[in-house]
Amino acid sequence: MAVFWSKASRGFRLMENLDFINCFELNDSEKDDLLVGLQSNDQKKLNSKYLYDKKGSELFDKITKLKEYYPTKKELEILENKTKEIKNILPSNSVVIEFGSGSNNKIKKFLKSLESPEEYIPIDISKEFLFKNAKELATNFPKMKITAICADFNNTEKLSRILKEKKSKIGFFPGSTIGNFCPDEAKNLLLKFSKILGENNYLVVGVDLKKDIKVIEQAYNDSNGVTAEFNKNILNGVNNLYGSGFDEKNFKHRAFFNNEMDRIEMHLVSKKKQHIKIRNKKIIIEDGESIHTENSYKYSIKKFSDLVNKSGYEIKKVLTDKNSFFSIFLLRVSTL
Repeated sequence: MAVFWSKASRGFRLMENLDFINCFELNDSEKDDLLVGLQSNDQKKLNSKYLYDKKGSELFDKITKLKEYYPTKKELEILENKTKEIKNILPSNSVVIEFGSGSNNKIKKFLKSLESPEEYIPIDISKEFLFKNAKELATNFPKMKITAICADFNNTEKLSRILKEKKSKIGFFPGSTIGNFCPDEAKNLLLKFSKILGENNYLVVGVDLKKDIKVIEQAYNDSNGVTAEFNKNILNGVNNLYGSGFDEKNFKHRAFFNNEMDRIEMHLVSKKKQHIKIRNKKIIIEDGESIHTENSYKYSIKKFSDLVNKSGYEIKKVLTDKNSFFSIFLLRVSTL
């Protein structure tokens, strides 16, 4: 079932407690950024958001269940075992806004740890995946209003307009997605969230911590090849949006830890010389040349705390799992 948003009718009521708003569109700037990234003579790259079409979201959901992939398991461990701390710090009767919603496993646990949340607003660019999960959650929480918004969570102005009347807001940004951004970009994103949420409201952020490099690299090179399939699927996402001619069979997955940058890098390495046409531009990819598709920065608690303190937030609590593999930062917007 497809539901579309228009100026005449901003929302569509799907069931008694569920609304859906679609305001995701690709603008010319994003299209130009795609070409700039692929035409670079230094390192070709694609924005990691293109990983998360319907198939990509489903593949990532599979990744979270793999034995090698620790972040989801450790984050769920924190949400299960630290409910008292979460409830004591975060306000009751709040509106919960999830930036990049993904699957429902974490949000179910998070909502249950709060005191009488009034509304849940998932935001995601994958319309079909968002719709499916929002409908399921509306069934599981029939007394709570759910407003699903199909949008890029970087679109601060549009989201601020939609959410401006909501009071007592809690932003939820789990899964170490913050690690997909370089530190300067992460700081800017936190500032954007603070503008969307408003002063004295809260943000809950999942942050992957530094640990044994072998553990980290195994998480992005699973034995079943699901992460490789997920990485290659970014090409299908670009094909569907831009009508380009990428063939994932002509690429192989590569993921490694960059010690200098404290991050995992995911790349697609070309198996041969290729000529790809996008928006009437020809992209040449040499044999053995790679396209950089995603980063995942790993932080110490101190380093991420320093970044948060420069972004207008007060740290209320930092929660970790028993192995200190992962952390959840509970933050309050202190200055705008």
